[in-house]
Amino acid sequence: MKVTVLGTGGWGLTLGQVLSDNGHQVSFWTFSQDEVDLLYREHQYKDKLPGVIFPDSFVYTTDMNAALEGAEMVLLVVPSQFMGNVAKQFGTWTPKGKKPIVLCATKGILEGSLQLMSEVILANVPWLDEDHMVAFSGPTHAEEVARRVSTAIVAACTNEDSAKFVQQVMSNSYLRVYTSTDIVGVELCGSVKNVIAIASGILYGIGAGDNTRAALITRGQAEICRLGLAMGANAHTFAGLAGMGDLIVTCLSGHSRNRYVGECIGKGETLDQVMSHMKMVAEGVPTCRSAKALGEKMGVELPIVNAVYEALFCGKSPKIAIEELMSRELKSEIG
Repeated sequence: MKVTVLGTGGWGLTLGQVLSDNGHQVSFWTFSQDEVDLLYREHQYKDKLPGVIFPDSFVYTTDMNAALEGAEMVLLVVPSQFMGNVAKQFGTWTPKGKKPIVLCATKGILEGSLQLMSEVILANVPWLDEDHMVAFSGPTHAEEVARRVSTAIVAACTNEDSAKFVQQVMSNSYLRVYTSTDIVGVELCGSVKNVIAIASGILYGIGAGDNTRAALITRGQAEICRLGLAMGANAHTFAGLAGMGDLIVTCLSGHSRNRYVGECIGKGETLDQVMSHMKMVAEGVPTCRSAKALGEKMGVELPIVNAVYEALFCGKSPKIAIEELMSRELKSEIG
């Protein structure tokens, strides 16, 4: 079938490759004509996925309506801070006939409104409803999936049939797709785990031990779960692929941009210095501000998120932040 991917970042291109491997026709939209020219000329994006060659059959364009023509499924894979504008432009297009399934593979919480990405899309696309809105999240670094290294991921939608549709379209020998109806939990996991990964990077930067990182990941998962339960999510989601699975890989992998940011902070760089030499977006930076605000709004305690916020934006020494976390009032692990 015809599938359109809005966004030509590493993850969007990788998902396009998955679809192509599964026999589908894939078109990409980007706002940049330079990217269109580069991808047609080289069939790769060296800055994002060096050494990965994409199929000659890929179609690239800056004309969103042309890219969307005849699409039976649309993937939105743009940085979270651009999702609102892209969704608005997407919303001006009206499908002819059957509504396409819309798949969001971006992880983040919009600053200001504190909306999850599916909520941003639904708010800006008049013809779209929850039954056709699917979130896609799990332990899936593009650097490995693009090289067909096996992993698993979750497709989440309030309508189980739509999640199963994505499962059938996207699954293959190296990408196993599970379904969920807990779209809030799946999206929240995919967003806040990036903040915990920055904290993990800070631990790498200061030379902390394996015990410390394991404790961080476990307590980070507890924070995400607390926030998710307050928002009506299913507790089981946080122990699954979108929860603990994605949290582990993002906190520990050398591919993780969020871990990299934290590692540089732990070694003494400022956030401005770190961002100045990064070519790709680290979603955990804006999400940290949003997660902190969301925790305050929901009345949920998020000590690790707050500590990362202070290290990133308030200049607090990571070592002092860790000392403060360790000296908090003692409590039961559960509750």
